[in-house]
Amino acid sequence: MADQPSALQSIRHHPRLAILGALIVVALVAGAIIVALAARSESPGPVALAASPSPQPSIATPSASPSPSPSPTPTATPAPTPSPTPPIEALTGTDGRLTMLVMGSDYRRGHPGNRTDTMMVISVDPASGKVAIASIPRDTVNFPLPDGSAFHPKVNGLFQSYVARMGDAAAGAAMKRTVGRALRVEIDKFVVIGFDGVKRLVDAVGGVDVVLARAVVDPAYWLSPTRHGVRFPAGKNHLTGERALIFARTRKGDNDFERARRQQQLMAAAVEAVRKGGLAVLPKLLKIAAVYVQTDIPFTEAARIFGIVESARTGKAAGAVFGPNKWATSTGGTSFALKIGEIRKWTARFMAPIPKASSSPAPSPSGAPSSAP
Repeated sequence: MADQPSALQSIRHHPRLAILGALIVVALVAGAIIVALAARSESPGPVALAASPSPQPSIATPSASPSPSPSPTPTATPAPTPSPTPPIEALTGTDGRLTMLVMGSDYRRGHPGNRTDTMMVISVDPASGKVAIASIPRDTVNFPLPDGSAFHPKVNGLFQSYVARMGDAAAGAAMKRTVGRALRVEIDKFVVIGFDGVKRLVDAVGGVDVVLARAVVDPAYWLSPTRHGVRFPAGKNHLTGERALIFARTRKGDNDFERARRQQQLMAAAVEAVRKGGLAVLPKLLKIAAVYVQTDIPFTEAARIFGIVESARTGKAAGAVFGPNKWATSTGGTSFALKIGEIRKWTARFMAPIPKASSSPAPSPSGAPSSAP
C-alpha cells in the first residue's frame, strides 16, 4: 500500500486548494480533531494517550509474619499511575495565551507555487475565553524579518521561500518566529492547511450559519465554464460545504480585505457547528482533515487544547484585517506596507501577556510563611 501523503504534499498536488477560510479548519482542528484524539484516549483500543501500565504489575510481597487479618484481601493489580500533566506553559508559552499562526495555501493545477494567501494569527486567553484574530493580507510587502531586514516581495511568498531553504517543519517554525517578532506576540503553534476537504468537513458538521449585515454579491465568481456569479443575501445564511467554500473565496464583489473578514466570520461559525455536533461527528472530521493539515499542535495535549477552544468566546472576538488605510499604506498597484507601529499597538492591547493570578509565594504545607527569598 502506498504511503499516505503528508499535509503539504496534499496541498501541492491537489487541484482545489485555497486561500480559503483558514479559521474554519482551525476550529475543526483545534476543536473537533483534537477532541477526537482526546476521546480516543479514553476508550478501549490500541491507541491511547494515557500512560501504559507497567509491564510487571506491582503486587505486595507478604511479610514474614502472617497477617492478623481474619479474612485475606484478594490481590489486585493497581491502576497505572498517569504521567504527570505537563504545565500549561507547554501550550501557552510565557505569555499565558494560546496563539496560533494559520496559513492556507493557494496551490492549484496550472498555478505554480505554494503561496499562503491566507495568514491569520489567532490568540485565546484560556482564563477568560477572550479571542483576538488578526489577518495579514496577502499583498503585504516589506514584511519585517527577525534579523532587521525585510522580505520585499508579497508576504504570501515568505513561507514558500522558507520551505525551499529549510523544509516543511523548519519553515513552519521560522514563520512563527518571523510573524511573532514582527507583531510582537508570542506564537505558540502553527497550522498549514489544504482545503480540498473543506466542503466535506463543513458538511460533516451539518453546515455552518453566518449572519450578514448586507448581501455579498460577486457577479464574476467562476462556478463553471457556463455559470458565473454568486450571491449571499443579507441575514442568516446556512452554508453547506460547497457554499462555505465559495463564501471564503469570493472577492471580486469587494476585495481581499473583506474576504479576510468573511474568513474570520466563518471561524466563529465553524466553532459553533463543532460544539453542536459533539463527539458523534469527530471521527469523520479527523479522517478528512488528517491528510490536509500540518501542525505542531501536540496530540498529547488534546483534551487541554479542546478545553481552551471550547471556552473561546468567538462570537465576541476582537478582529482586525491589517489593510489600508488604518494599518497599511499603498506602495503602488495592489501592494501595501504595514504601519508596524500601529499594528503593534493593537496586538499590545488585544494579545498582551496575561498577568499572573498572584505574585506572592505559595504558603508552606504547615501554613507557616515560606522562608524562600
